Amino acid sequence: MENGSSSVSLAGRERRRDAERERRMRTKNLFLFLHSLIMPPNDSKKRMSINDLIDHTTEYIKQQEEKVEGMKKMKEKLQLCREGSSRHENIFVVRDLGSALEVVFTNYSGCINNGSFLLGEIINIMKEGGAEVVSASFHNVGGVTRHTIHSQEYCSRVGVDTDRIYERLKELKKATQS
Repeated sequence: MENGSSSVSLAGRERRRDAERERRMRTKNLFLFLHSLIMPPNDSKKRMSINDLIDHTTEYIKQQEEKVEGMKKMKEKLQLCREGSSRHENIFVVRDLGSALEVVFTNYSGCINNGSFLLGEIINIMKEGGAEVVSASFHNVGGVTRHTIHSQEYCSRVGVDTDRIYERLKELKKATQS
């Protein structure tokens, strides 16, 4: 009897040993696969301990989550930018100061490129109306950008055509809202 029970326990040990060996091989293959996913191609041959690999993986996952959050915020900002141009009007104020002219342009959309594009267009309209830009400044608070452009007469004999500049700015405003 004793001989028969020892052969059963020996077979049971061999099965457990083989199962444990198989489990270790699967785990090793999974860690190798993880290593190939996480490490850059030029570093893929570099050996790492399992603890280092797990630390590197958790750090990598945190970095990827931060990137995803940043991209979500950028997406929201771009969607607000697209929607903002229809919800908020761009406001133009033209002040005739005699031989000088001041144009204040307020952009509510918070768009990155919208304000700079319009600023260039406004300066071109002012040049065509006989005004030479002396200074330009902007302030950005909470997605609202306020551009202030100061100009003076390009030629005192010709003067500045304030009405023409104002009409062209109104046309530009309509074009940006459509």
